[in-house]
Amino acid sequence: MAVIKKRIDLESYFPYLLRSISNQIGAGSSAIMVGAYRIGMREWRIMGLMADRGSATNKDVTDSSGMDKASVSRAIKYLEEKKLIKQLPASDLNRRSKPYGLTSQGIKVFNEIAAQKLVRADELWSDLTKAEQKKLIYLLQKLKKNVNRVLND
Repeated sequence: MAVIKKRIDLESYFPYLLRSISNQIGAGSSAIMVGAYRIGMREWRIMGLMADRGSATNKDVTDSSGMDKASVSRAIKYLEEKKLIKQLPASDLNRRSKPYGLTSQGIKVFNEIAAQKLVRADELWSDLTKAEQKKLIYLLQKLKKNVNRVLND
């Protein structure tokens, strides 16, 4: 009979905690976005990246978000069909990459959702001091940098 040699305490196992928190936040956010705006978390991440950077290519989204290429392509196509993003002129440096940016309607939808998300984020932060918030962000950014190194070894 097989025996478990080393038990994992899920409540202190970082990957489990991170995924659990992410899933809980995502489920609450999805209700807002799907109900009123007919977009999901994939589309929201892409819109957020475009709002932050001004534009993004499929590769930018894949590299930044960790989403797979097929999911990114489907989400971008959906956002284009909904007229929330549009293709922008390609740069002279790389004509093969198609940059996309938010349309006027996309900016309006982004602003409405972002306002709701910021209120929720403030509520999530409410038990942490400003110093704890800053430290947590720093640590999460540090861990994000390690992901590619660890997973590609």
